[in-house]
Amino acid sequence: MKKIIYSFLLTAVTVMSAASCSEILEQTPTNRYTDAQVWQDAFLIDSHLADLYAMSAFMINDAVATYGNSPVNVDFSSSANWNYNLGVSAEGEGAIHPITLGNQCKYSGRGAQTNYNGIKMYGFQTNGSTMRWWSNGYYLNRQLNHFIEHIDDSPVSNALVRKSEARFLRAFNYFAMVKRYGGVPLIKTETPIDADDAEMYPARATEQECYDFIIDELLDIADLLEEKPEAGRAGKGAALALLSRVALYAGSIQKYGTVALGGLNGIPAGTSRNYFQISADAAKRVMTECGYSLYRGAAGQSKVDVLRDIFLVKDNPEAIMVKRHQGAGGTQYRWSWDICNSPKPNAWSVGEYCLPYYDFVEEFEYADGRSGKIDREELESKSWTMEELIGSRDPRLEAWLWTNGSKWPGAIGGAVFGDNTISMYNGIRLADGSVFHNVTTPAYEGVMCYGDQMNEFRDQGNLHTGFGVRKYLDPEADNMTWFIYSTTDYQIFRYAEVLLNYAEAQMELGNASEALQAVNQIRDRAGVAPLSSIDIDAVRHERNIELCFEDHNYWDLRRWRIAEKELNGPHTGLNYLLDWESYKNGEPRFYLEIKDRIDSRVMDPTFPSNNYYMPIGSGTIALNPNLVENPGY
Repeated sequence: MKKIIYSFLLTAVTVMSAASCSEILEQTPTNRYTDAQVWQDAFLIDSHLADLYAMSAFMINDAVATYGNSPVNVDFSSSANWNYNLGVSAEGEGAIHPITLGNQCKYSGRGAQTNYNGIKMYGFQTNGSTMRWWSNGYYLNRQLNHFIEHIDDSPVSNALVRKSEARFLRAFNYFAMVKRYGGVPLIKTETPIDADDAEMYPARATEQECYDFIIDELLDIADLLEEKPEAGRAGKGAALALLSRVALYAGSIQKYGTVALGGLNGIPAGTSRNYFQISADAAKRVMTECGYSLYRGAAGQSKVDVLRDIFLVKDNPEAIMVKRHQGAGGTQYRWSWDICNSPKPNAWSVGEYCLPYYDFVEEFEYADGRSGKIDREELESKSWTMEELIGSRDPRLEAWLWTNGSKWPGAIGGAVFGDNTISMYNGIRLADGSVFHNVTTPAYEGVMCYGDQMNEFRDQGNLHTGFGVRKYLDPEADNMTWFIYSTTDYQIFRYAEVLLNYAEAQMELGNASEALQAVNQIRDRAGVAPLSSIDIDAVRHERNIELCFEDHNYWDLRRWRIAEKELNGPHTGLNYLLDWESYKNGEPRFYLEIKDRIDSRVMDPTFPSNNYYMPIGSGTIALNPNLVENPGY
């Protein structure tokens, strides 16, 4: 049959007239478009811009796009999506807060991406690929420059808005680079193929020139963008929020950093721009002009539920810019945050990748404002109910972390807690003080000696810190189907960050009263006692708690130049031992054990001083001999 058809087609083609052949050959393809066609069609322009959004740092998060350091890794459908979750805390801008590198969480090591643990132990190596944003950044930058230069030729009515969006993406793209490398080549126009060597192989601009370019772009476009665009697009609020963030970083680099390589690293003191003032002014404009506010939930909701819903309720007033996820059936914009960080049950038992340290948990105050730190001797000297340990704390702890006794659909609390409750004790403490944990017979009088989240081998209990990340987790997500079904929005910018940017900038400017007011708004929403006075450490503390697991902590420690102090050295976990006597009396209590050196028994996490700037890499420099490597590589 195939031979007959082919013969017929060959005959038909043979007898075609020359005129009809010409007509067919000159038809315009319907599956691809010329450059000229794109700029005359609003739909094609929007489609092209949507692709540029998809490639942008904050949309794919650096852990995705930089794994392998290739611009082709912007597909969210497979391994790129997987990497997105292993290294980040759902981080929000393209510059990720990889929680495995910060001082809030450890990486459980369940998957193949051991490169994160390698960086945590040894720092960035000269030719490593993780968290890079160089070839990706310049690939995207060329596409954005092309868009910015050609959209002016379009007759569509929203050309200026779309051009401003592209400029926003370019500004964010450069921010992702400068926060890694310091000064980078500033390429503001599309480089022609036949350009001379000076244009083809540009040298690095200074770090200050890069920050100033980003700031000037954002100042220029903020009022050109839509006031309230559709979800996922950059509007006025997003531009001002990014401006506040960028200027805050620049001010920190100028104040706390060191100038090197003739200004390629660092910003000289005494330069004309007051970055903290720019940051405060931009944040103030978001607060007064853009209509956003802290999300406070519905009447009658508990503080814990309100705090969880910040990340689950779509289009809430705190969300300045989000990334939408398509869930089941989607081909792009999917993420596996739920399955990677939820407690069991989940497919293949792959959850619990990011495990909060106990020393981070201690940073959560009591609701009345007392320090959350408990003397170790007191902690380990008696048994505790989970209510005694967690219940009177800052509600953000219960909202954004899960632990022993937390409610979760499908979790097996067993005889201790019952259904839909997480159990993660690891041993039963008997009346004589001995601990039962028998692998051969893993039950004591019918009660399992370890909870459903724990490994059956007690000597491997150091794999777990005693806590998991709940922020962004949707209890209704399908975590039993492999593997990327979340439809939760990821917060690229939210109003709470703007308030904290404002507070920090005002403190750096000497305006403590302004900072205090902003911080207390956040504490009031959380249900924590207000502060009566404030200093820079209190602002940083509040930022660490409110923005935990959101792509801030690691980068904040770097820009404040305290990463060596905060990231070097051991962290702790917490182990729960079920108190047998209290369990028999119907009120399960737990003895607590501090697990030291939770990351490794061999060595502690290390942040080398040269890692305040990432290496450009010998491969990149070989392609452009005019580049200068950062110190220490």
